[in-house]
Amino acid sequence: MKQRMFALLLIILCVFGASAQAADPMKGKAVYGVHCKNCHGQTGVSFFPGTPDFSKGEQLMKADSALMLTIQKGQGMMPAYKGVLTDSEILDVIAHIRSFR
Repeated sequence: MKQRMFALLLIILCVFGASAQAADPMKGKAVYGVHCKNCHGQTGVSFFPGTPDFSKGEQLMKADSALMLTIQKGQGMMPAYKGVLTDSEILDVIAHIRSFR
């Protein structure tokens, strides 16, 4: 009985655990360089009034899910990136901008 439970648990972990990966700030840096730096700056210092200054931690106290939603839907002058970036790429970008502080 214990062996069956262990085997079942192992199968569940293999199926669901494979999709859970940590965000990669280095991949996020590359995506940020293409899609974000022109407005938010190479080091998170924004160029436009009203644009968050990530070097000061503005907006970074929010949960990843809230930041992801903002990036997906867009806000103010920022366009929506849903369909342009994958969820994984967005999480990578979030990991990268969190490194500015």
